[in-house]
Amino acid sequence: MKNTIPLLTERMVWFVGPAVLSMYNFGGEKGYLPKMRADEIIEESNAASARGETFTLSLKEMFRDMDAILRSDPEAFDKFWWGETASGSEKTSREIRSTYASSQPTMREVVRSFTSTTLMDTNSVFNVLIEEDQESSLRFMPKVEVPDWQHLFLVKQFQRGFSLLGATGKVPFKRLIYQGRQVEPTEIAGRQPVLGAFSDQCTEIVWDNQDLDQPSRMANPSKAQSFEAMVRPTLMNRQSFAGILEQVLVFIDARLRAGSEVSMPLAAKAFGIEASTLRRRLAQEGVKFSEILQDYRRKEAMRLLSHGFSVKAVSKKLGYAEASSFQHAFKIWYDAPPKRFYRSAAR
Repeated sequence: MKNTIPLLTERMVWFVGPAVLSMYNFGGEKGYLPKMRADEIIEESNAASARGETFTLSLKEMFRDMDAILRSDPEAFDKFWWGETASGSEKTSREIRSTYASSQPTMREVVRSFTSTTLMDTNSVFNVLIEEDQESSLRFMPKVEVPDWQHLFLVKQFQRGFSLLGATGKVPFKRLIYQGRQVEPTEIAGRQPVLGAFSDQCTEIVWDNQDLDQPSRMANPSKAQSFEAMVRPTLMNRQSFAGILEQVLVFIDARLRAGSEVSMPLAAKAFGIEASTLRRRLAQEGVKFSEILQDYRRKEAMRLLSHGFSVKAVSKKLGYAEASSFQHAFKIWYDAPPKRFYRSAAR
């Protein structure tokens, strides 16, 4: 398997907000992390907040610290999610995380809220809510390789949280694509993260629309409005970290899913700049338009094949004029023909 986009992990950051601080506090109180390390992060974050700044950690720092927690206790994240805190004065992780979305009127709005607030508190992933006639899905596309626990964290928060928020008491996944492969959702419930395992393939949760359109049991319009007002300044600050790469990904994703042509001149026109300017700005971030497009196609190809789309259909969806061109590219990416990964499924 070959990565085609030379992004450096050092360019990516993890935004330190309430959920992250809660995890560090949890790790320090439980002895999974040195208490000094946890206190340092909390102190620096509070200082940045007082200055009106966005506090971030490098991905390497975050991965190292979370790895230390999981090596101490592979079930640490499960305990964290279910509110096992050392101090009664601390909000449980469930309560902290629910502030992101629980007050929204429907389960669909809950998912939209998670997506729009930069899911997972990091700019290392590209998140999109794909809404179609019969079903909708949340796609988690890493821009660089991220740990297995990050994929698992995403799935479990919806697997468990939705059962608490849905009016029916249950919002099952219709399908689950985990790191590019379709798996049974029940396989995830008792799974623990594989330490040291990384992947840049897509993880995607698929729901029937009838499940997403049910009301949330914790719907509260006034709280939802307050939440949106509260996070708006934070989201504005985070935009400076996204760069032109994020805009290009949004453009490519929207165009290809609409069946439209994709090219750098068309992207530049959409952004209101010259193609040469777009090329220069991408070069400043260490990437080329062609590399971003190829990387997107590589990950989307595996996701679509796992959904049961034929090789010909995937080729068309990814904007290839001929299926043979797609097959040639796929063999370069994965050292195998696409039909080997095709999962037969009724569409």
